[in-house]
Amino acid sequence: MSAKTSAYVFPFRPFRNLTQTEPTITLADRKTVDRSFLEPLLETIAPRLELPQDGSLDERIVALFASDAVRFGAREWITDLAADWSAQARHFIEKGEPILFTILGFPFKAPVILKTDRILADFGELAMLKGLHEIGSAIAREYEPGVKIHVFAEGAFAPINGMPQADSDAYFDSLVSMCRSWGFDAFIVLHETNAIAEETSGFKAVWDETTDEIKARRDSGDEKTRTALTDSFPVTFHLNANPGVEADLLRRAYLDDPSAKALRDELVERSEEGVVRYRAFLEARDKVQLLELFAPKALAMTVSPRPGRLGVRPLPEPADVLPYHGLPIWDAESRALLIDYRWDFFCEDVQATPVYWEEDGEDKPFLYLSPGYASRLGARLRDQ
Repeated sequence: MSAKTSAYVFPFRPFRNLTQTEPTITLADRKTVDRSFLEPLLETIAPRLELPQDGSLDERIVALFASDAVRFGAREWITDLAADWSAQARHFIEKGEPILFTILGFPFKAPVILKTDRILADFGELAMLKGLHEIGSAIAREYEPGVKIHVFAEGAFAPINGMPQADSDAYFDSLVSMCRSWGFDAFIVLHETNAIAEETSGFKAVWDETTDEIKARRDSGDEKTRTALTDSFPVTFHLNANPGVEADLLRRAYLDDPSAKALRDELVERSEEGVVRYRAFLEARDKVQLLELFAPKALAMTVSPRPGRLGVRPLPEPADVLPYHGLPIWDAESRALLIDYRWDFFCEDVQATPVYWEEDGEDKPFLYLSPGYASRLGARLRDQ
């Protein structure tokens, strides 16, 4: 992913082509594939990992997370706390139990026509899950009790973004199906945070109370609170669901065009409330130790790197967008996967083939093929 990180939220990457009013892409006829077509791509994007050879088992596990193949964020954020991470791993090793990890993410496909046009997970999520699976597999080959990576899909954020909970639930179900059919459930355990919030006694009351606390801290000028909300605002602003709104109107609203002022004002208002509710959920989650109920003493992974978390790269470079925020594009010439916003991709002067996976539950492209796209895009951006 991009080297840019935030301790509060995965950073928003601005759109490139919002000033263009019409798509310029040339799309070939659809191509339908089976998993034999996808498997070699997955092996390139998320290859087999091995534990480093030096040190005790717990030290080797920490070294894996500090390696360039896995790490997202500053290396010292892991190495400075190496003794603590080793101690956490030893807690499980000494008991002969599976080593537990947690990671949050995978809330839903971005409900924004300028970013995606799907509801279900696609090849981008498949590749990200494969990367997590390879972490578990590398450790399990050296440690017989194995690993359980508890993935908490953040479907509880759907109401914050104004999207139907049913869409987020369908997305989660597609992740579960994907994990099972590809064998990733050997190490990955999926949880839906919306269901957890509903089932955990008193959680919603704590969420509401924390919302009021954050608003009070914000209004009093608390710097840390304001920074967290400011960092989260662009992400939330560009994730608000807008059912029935045409792409051109949304494009103009994002550009702050006077012709779309009413929609932009609505998005700003929704986002100001949304960032508070988002932050409040995270703080309430920690207050009640929600994750501890499902993965006690687990080592915490994250795609928003900071000290105290094992930052893991969701996808290798040049991808700089989370897979659920864009379209997956495979460049066979560079042997690279990009995640690009739908509008940005469709407004490039490129040729692409939409790929449909025969096992997919949605009649939308599962992947796009565009040979040379990564190098051409990189060259154009360097020239700007």
